[in-house]
Amino acid sequence: MDGALRNLYFSAMRTARPSSGGEASSRPASVPAFYLYGESLQPPDERLIHIETIAARSRLHDWIIRPHRHRDLHQLLLIERGRVEARLDERTAPLRAPAVILVPPGAVHSFRFQPETVGVVVSFASTLAEELRAASPGLAEHLEKCNALVLDRAALRQTDLRALAAMLLREFGRSAPGRRLALRGTLAALLANLQRLLPDMADTVATVSSRDRELVARFREQTERRFRQHPALTEYAALLRTSESRLRRACLAVTGQSPVELVHLRLLLEAERQLRYTSMSVTQVAYHLGFQDPAYFSRFFARRTGVSPRAFRHGDARTILERP
Repeated sequence: MDGALRNLYFSAMRTARPSSGGEASSRPASVPAFYLYGESLQPPDERLIHIETIAARSRLHDWIIRPHRHRDLHQLLLIERGRVEARLDERTAPLRAPAVILVPPGAVHSFRFQPETVGVVVSFASTLAEELRAASPGLAEHLEKCNALVLDRAALRQTDLRALAAMLLREFGRSAPGRRLALRGTLAALLANLQRLLPDMADTVATVSSRDRELVARFREQTERRFRQHPALTEYAALLRTSESRLRRACLAVTGQSPVELVHLRLLLEAERQLRYTSMSVTQVAYHLGFQDPAYFSRFFARRTGVSPRAFRHGDARTILERP
């Protein structure tokens, strides 16, 4: 195998699964975040595209990739043969090939592959994803959230998805003039073919104006940077150079939710990640998320989930313990 293909992407972290002796002590202090495997966390090259076979990393770790996240990289897994149990934030999805998994930056994910599963993992920088989204608005909805889907075999045969994945893997292993351009073009073609397999979402997005989509995308970028600071909606509107009412209309049109609801959902998602994957106390999680009063954080969490943060953590640990 070419040396470039050994620049493996996944974390090799050895985080233990919770044991009956106390799940908190077996959790890491924070959710691990990685760049490329073996390298310290750093902003990726804005044109970064990395691809490898699933076996290249998973075989070294008994086909188990433990929970971790990537801050500035998207991932796409194409499963061509075999099975995988994917955990994507709060969801667990058992999949049989052919299947595809999409993981946006920041999402906590882990995989348990059937030995000798065949497929590829494509990772690419957020800035590159933004360029591709601008060229194909329907693609944005697919890339912005976790997804795990079994693909229809007949529909898959009508696309060039498998051939493009093989081309991307082959081009990545080369050192030749025009390599970066070839990688970008092949990735764009691969994502376009994937989008054809998921037409319903693209049809829905087509009914929303491009200006609304752009405004909501910029709002989400600002939310990602500032949600722990709890800025008022007026501050978000000022940063985006728009009015509160205009921002509200755009968010409702694109997502069906208000700006405040989107910020609260982001806070809730991060709270669940910290409770599920770290050893921080509920009070520490509250302060980590910018809440001045841990009791208010507990009420905020309970109103939206129906359980207290402590009960959520206990229930999630029990679910992990009961998994085969």
